[in-house]
Amino acid sequence: MKDTNKDTSSTQHLTAMDSGTESTLLREIHHELRRLREAVGVIQARITQAAPVQAARAVTVDAARALLGCGRSQVFALLKAGALSRAPKVGKTAMVTVESIEALQERFGREPTPKLKRQPARSTSTGRETREAILRMLRQP
Repeated sequence: MKDTNKDTSSTQHLTAMDSGTESTLLREIHHELRRLREAVGVIQARITQAAPVQAARAVTVDAARALLGCGRSQVFALLKAGALSRAPKVGKTAMVTVESIEALQERFGREPTPKLKRQPARSTSTGRETREAILRMLRQP
């Protein structure tokens, strides 16, 4: 009987040690899991913040035209003058850096320049009337 008690007490002692070791192991696993979650969160934050920056480094000439409120030829004139800077082409499409567009907008204000309406051509009847009046004066005796 005494041998049975010894075996049971040693089994209980081992179970107590195992549960203590188990809880320590579970704490370590939980701590490691928390560190991994934080690392994944940091990586996800970098990805979500980096994607828009990479996408907005350059725009097409048409997008630059819309942002600046001018025509395509004016965008190319600004590129030639050095007011805007070119980005590498994407295929055959010319690209303009967003940084240069923002710098140009800062220099000239945020609002696009309003397009002027065409003035109607001057009527030529006033010239004819003047000419006829002069001829009448010359013909008078």
